[in-house]
Amino acid sequence: MLKKSTWLFVLIFMLAFSVQHGGAMDNYCQDHESWDEWEALVQKYPGDMDLHTLHALRIGLCAKVNRGDLTVEEATDIFERAREKILEKKKSERGVSGKLGL
Repeated sequence: MLKKSTWLFVLIFMLAFSVQHGGAMDNYCQDHESWDEWEALVQKYPGDMDLHTLHALRIGLCAKVNRGDLTVEEATDIFERAREKILEKKKSERGVSGKLGL
């Protein structure tokens, strides 16, 4: 059975593909289905601060897009950079725990 952190890693990875699936930038700030997915994730993993970080970043970026402070492309770029850093962190944590036999 996979650990919660592994499942979360997979879920974050899958959400990345749902953001980047087309050539044009989609405005996920207006997508109720994607908000429902995020809400379900933060409820399922209430103690995962990396997930809460991404969720809070998404909320803030969407507020800035809606106000016209950022374009969808700019907000997506910021989010993707943060997501990549968290994925790198999760990968390195898995590598360390794997080496320790945990």
